Amino acid sequence: MTLNQDQIHDYYEQGYTLVEDMFPQSELDDMNEELDRLMDEGAGKDAHGKGWIMQLGLVSKTTEAFCADDRILDLIAPLVYPGIAIFSSKLVSKEPNDDAICHWHQDDAYYTKHSQSEHRMSIWTSLQDTIIEHGCLEVIPGSHKRGLQPTSTRKEGLCTLAMDIDIDMNERVFCPVKAGTMILFSSLLWHGSAGNRTNQRRRAFIVSYQEATVPGGNGRQWKILRTG
Repeated sequence: MTLNQDQIHDYYEQGYTLVEDMFPQSELDDMNEELDRLMDEGAGKDAHGKGWIMQLGLVSKTTEAFCADDRILDLIAPLVYPGIAIFSSKLVSKEPNDDAICHWHQDDAYYTKHSQSEHRMSIWTSLQDTIIEHGCLEVIPGSHKRGLQPTSTRKEGLCTLAMDIDIDMNERVFCPVKAGTMILFSSLLWHGSAGNRTNQRRRAFIVSYQEATVPGGNGRQWKILRTG
């Protein structure tokens, strides 16, 4: 699978694009089972939030293989170049009836502390059908073109580097998606999410990539997956 011209255009103009039916339900079921096992073993006990697992690509062969899946790398090749390296990966869960928010932020506010990149981006894969009430991803289209914004010194929900600017909520777009849908977005895109107002868990497998020519990344998570 590769991105079509409309999807590439949306990514560069809007800062994000969606790819539906990226993974079949059988693979999602297997991944959720693996994540349940990891959580039972305490993989997420020191994570950023309840139900989170940081450095997800390092905790099992299954999650490591997902980060390096050729289907994903083929998809992002027009966006991440030359070559592709993994920067970081994590599981972000919103537990049932959890009102914790992820305030408006840009990933690069965190990432530039570790390395500089011209083509850094993330994939956000929904492991269940995700509606607005679950706390789906929210974005400000085109905001990636405005550069890196100032951040607040106070913690906003789960966010330690929330954006310290006024945001016009009339520009906000909600991104409810079906299970197996992948959202690709720039590391400069303004995004966030509300709490989970349902009795169902919401899980997203998030992997961030950068060009392979950047000589480092987020600690031992950095790994070159493709060269050239």
